[in-house]
Amino acid sequence: MQHDSTAQGLPALQNPTPVVRVTARDLAQRIGVATSTVTRAFDAQSRISAKLRARILAMAEELGYRPNAIARSLNQRKTGIVALVVGDMANPFYPALVEELSLQLRQAGRQLLLFVVPPGGDADELMPQLLQFQVDGIVVTAAKLSSHLADLCARQGVGLVFMNRRVEDASVWSVCCDNERMSAEVADYLVGQRRQACAFVSGDAGISTTADRLRGFERGLVAHGQRLVACVEGGYTYEGGREAAARLFSAGQPAIDAVFCANDVMAFGVLSYLRMNTTLRVPEDVAVVGFDDVRAAAWPENSLTTVHQPLSQMIDCAIRLLGKGRPGDGVDPALHEMPGHLVLRTSA
Repeated sequence: MQHDSTAQGLPALQNPTPVVRVTARDLAQRIGVATSTVTRAFDAQSRISAKLRARILAMAEELGYRPNAIARSLNQRKTGIVALVVGDMANPFYPALVEELSLQLRQAGRQLLLFVVPPGGDADELMPQLLQFQVDGIVVTAAKLSSHLADLCARQGVGLVFMNRRVEDASVWSVCCDNERMSAEVADYLVGQRRQACAFVSGDAGISTTADRLRGFERGLVAHGQRLVACVEGGYTYEGGREAAARLFSAGQPAIDAVFCANDVMAFGVLSYLRMNTTLRVPEDVAVVGFDDVRAAAWPENSLTTVHQPLSQMIDCAIRLLGKGRPGDGVDPALHEMPGHLVLRTSA
């Protein structure tokens, strides 16, 4: 049985009025100028009188005209798009990186295109699809990329920068925190706080940040006549941090009075295990230190002592390097390492 909507007091459905987009040609004809003049009015770098620019912009506002950014980019042979390849969005450090990179690109008149590598994948799988978008540059974080595809980017004139990791390739840009130096400073601090038995919770063994932070921490301890008591892998996850703490503080293990974690997320897992599954007090019995200084590190329930990464400066450097082609001219080093700083809170 069919129901008549008008019979029930409801308005009858009507076909929506099609939306007519105002074009640059329409605007040019209304004002009496060339279409190219309208285009130049929306480019702050173009030479056009202030009076005519104001007139065109006012008429555009009245008619509801907006320039076609895609068409303009095709004319200029540049899209203004920078692709970001990330592999661990569960770590709050990376959403913060996405936000800051997007803001800095927008201030420069460019846009961000996000690609997420699935667990266990690498950037090679996404690169053919990514390059179809004619991006001007690519920033890769915590993902693998073959030298073949790095060469392909270079041949196509697409800038490529690895960020938050160090790449053993002098022909590719890398931007990261000085992980080894900052981890040595963590060791200096813990020994200065009279900690005698320090453990390390690592991330994935194949990632440069893991190796650099472990090496720096061990070097810092050795400089004070100490050695690492234990090293347990936590996979850079909260659950991995809890499991690592369970292994470190299980019955029969040597007493540990400080735990340095390769990122904040694992440190949160260690804190949770200590507080919920042991009688050990933080920081009186055990100090816990992380790395990254994500926003949650400052929350009162965490109050995590951690290494702050200079994210804004790292992104600024990466954007600058995108327009420099490939390293190798001897002027700029391929690796750009930036010092962070230790943020002291109540966990250590």
